[in-house]
Amino acid sequence: MSTEQAPSHIQKETARAVQNSRYVRTHLIHRRSPLPGSWWHAPVIAEIPGIIDKAGAKPLASIMPTIKETGFDGVVFRPALLDFYTSKVYLDQIIEAGKQAGLRVIVRLSGGDYAPDLTPSLKPFYGAEESTATTITRAREALKSGADGIDLGRIAENPNLPGAKERDKEFSDLVRLLMFELADFSEEKILVAEARTELHEQYQYHLQEDWIHNFIDNRLQRAPFSDAAIIEAIEESLFERDKIGVPPVWKAINSRLIMEPDRPNNYPGSWEDGTNTTRRSSMRIIMASLPGAIYLPFGFSGGHVTYKGVAVRPLPPINSIEERRLAHTQLALRLRKKYDLGNANLAWVSGLPWQTPGVGVFTSGSVMCVFNTSNEDVFVPLENELLLRSDSTREWALPGAETVLRTGPPQIFSTAEREEQNTLTPGTTAWFIPPVVKASNR
Repeated sequence: MSTEQAPSHIQKETARAVQNSRYVRTHLIHRRSPLPGSWWHAPVIAEIPGIIDKAGAKPLASIMPTIKETGFDGVVFRPALLDFYTSKVYLDQIIEAGKQAGLRVIVRLSGGDYAPDLTPSLKPFYGAEESTATTITRAREALKSGADGIDLGRIAENPNLPGAKERDKEFSDLVRLLMFELADFSEEKILVAEARTELHEQYQYHLQEDWIHNFIDNRLQRAPFSDAAIIEAIEESLFERDKIGVPPVWKAINSRLIMEPDRPNNYPGSWEDGTNTTRRSSMRIIMASLPGAIYLPFGFSGGHVTYKGVAVRPLPPINSIEERRLAHTQLALRLRKKYDLGNANLAWVSGLPWQTPGVGVFTSGSVMCVFNTSNEDVFVPLENELLLRSDSTREWALPGAETVLRTGPPQIFSTAEREEQNTLTPGTTAWFIPPVVKASNR
């Protein structure tokens, strides 16, 4: 006599439902830390492009309140054309203005990146920074003035150049010396650098051995504009950092390409090939939804930037387009803080009935991010409450954003208006609050 029991009615019903339905899968790839993190684990940093000289110091100091009001937690700038001995007053003014506005201030120095004009050089030093020794000295002066961190820029390694091994050793020595300098001031002072993931061996060494606080990789910058490529870049970065306890840090937009569209793309084949405002806005919203620290270009996220050679003049918005873009960034960053996206769980979602090929979906905490890399519109069902669209600066037209920006009575939208709001055109990204799924009582 068989000891096996026949399947129950409920088991048969469940098996039939599974067989006849399409699975919706949620794949958790990052779990938030239950412990409180340091300030540098999840800030939003405004990146000032180019070089700050004497003429650029005053406008930079004057826009610090604008940067703070936009929702940024900090700012990073490169004062390579300022002499810290004869002109240190300019550095002091910038840092003091940032502190007064309530910002963390990070100073970018030479040591990782080559000259800003991309001249092939074996020495990654520029302007007043002539060597490892001068960079260390200038870092000390910046920290004395109240800087919260030192940024070494992109580590411009090239194994094919003469002296590459010596160059790698020089950079590692610089990192160690700077760590000693930071420790002398405070445990809250940080070191920042950016590395190329395509140089796998060098990248892994810096990630695992140098222990740089905000270590930026270029995966999102290199990724083509497709849901699969973007998902892969995010997943790989989170996986390798989570396993060794290093916080994720994100950067995707090349500031110089915004000002000079004809400038060669550093990563041919990436999403920035032939890009436009729509795609940049989409990538900005994708980044803002990710856990960890994010670095956004000030000129595309909160103001105006003009170049004088390699030197820059950062200014507040100068036209209505830039004003709307600032308002949009402000809304995105307020929502990021409201829903604590910088410290959230992140999971991929697949198999949704409306999710067509080329449409990526992930949840960051309680927010669902949908990005459309296809060539067709996609309609997100109305039970998902719209929070933010990458292609709209009309905060009044976003039902879910009213609790963040408005205090008056809620807007009433018709079904047709909501259907239009929930239809994502090609190249756009949106945030939604999905419906709460209740468990069955059976």
